[in-house]
Amino acid sequence: MSEPAKILAVDDEPDFELLLKQRFRQRIRQGNLAFRFARHGEEALAVLAEEPDIGLLLLDINMPVMDGLTLLAELRARKSSARAVIVSAYGDMANIRTAMNRGAFDFVTKPVDLADLELTIDKTLETIAYVSGLDRERAVAERARANLARYFSPNIVDLLADSDEPLGPVRRQTVAVLFVDIVGFTRMAEAMAPEAVVAMLREFHERMAGQIFACGGTVEKYIGDAIFAVFGLPSPSPHDALNALRCAALMLKELAAWNEARNQRGEPPLAIGIGLNYGPAVLGDVGSEHSLSFTVIGDTVNVASRLQSLTRELKTPLVVGDAVVTQIGGGTLPLALHDQGERELRGRSGTIRIWTPTPV
Repeated sequence: MSEPAKILAVDDEPDFELLLKQRFRQRIRQGNLAFRFARHGEEALAVLAEEPDIGLLLLDINMPVMDGLTLLAELRARKSSARAVIVSAYGDMANIRTAMNRGAFDFVTKPVDLADLELTIDKTLETIAYVSGLDRERAVAERARANLARYFSPNIVDLLADSDEPLGPVRRQTVAVLFVDIVGFTRMAEAMAPEAVVAMLREFHERMAGQIFACGGTVEKYIGDAIFAVFGLPSPSPHDALNALRCAALMLKELAAWNEARNQRGEPPLAIGIGLNYGPAVLGDVGSEHSLSFTVIGDTVNVASRLQSLTRELKTPLVVGDAVVTQIGGGTLPLALHDQGERELRGRSGTIRIWTPTPV
């Protein structure tokens, strides 16, 4: 059963309260309407403070302590969402006009035509319900956009929010793939308080995702302390490999700034490992009808993950697959790279040529 619509009648005439209770007694009993009463504006503000879900005021103009026009001005200053229907004498049209200019929704005149009053109340309640529905839809849309902004760069959030199939059908597409994580995170986390672990993860995710978005990338998913990012969504570009390498360079720069901040707080420095690859992958929604998730899978992704693991063995913060460098071609690289030759990757047959940052 839905909650009754709450109405606050603000009038210093006791007869008005009795009139409303008699006219609407059946709807009150049925739980459709619930009335509250106040004798002047200050009492009305107190009632609204206790019950902020009151949506409609029936408001007299001429009252002691605080009149209706002053109350309307106060409600406007407080940005109240409550709608006001003025109930005042016909001869008070000048004040009624002033009330309408101050934000009143409608008016009825005294002596009150009860049928007209009920129609006005119902019309106002319908408007309130409609506006509330729009506000809820807007809140849902804003929450959806905020959630999208956690994973996608700002330049494609609007596309994702406004399109039915913004990332397209399942397909094979060439993309750049980046994995980044904190070196030794598991061991560190075991010695830290849970709150400190979560705080560090949040800061890591925020700092690194900021660089991904700055380079036009997408966070495919967070995996514990690791971030899996893709460059080339929703459409591929000849600059995806360059953008991914530029992102890696910015991540290393951001890590230096973070470590400086940690040093000032008396915290130990952190190291990260980044694996970067470029090539074909399968893109699309996977899961069930009730739980779909966009994913990127394939050998290109697996190699990028293994290149990240290789950073530990080579004691370097970044390992880049040769396909990235080949795709970029002869242009200026965002950071100097050193050719490490062919390497075998654990769990994968064959070799791959890799590059690491040139020692300073």
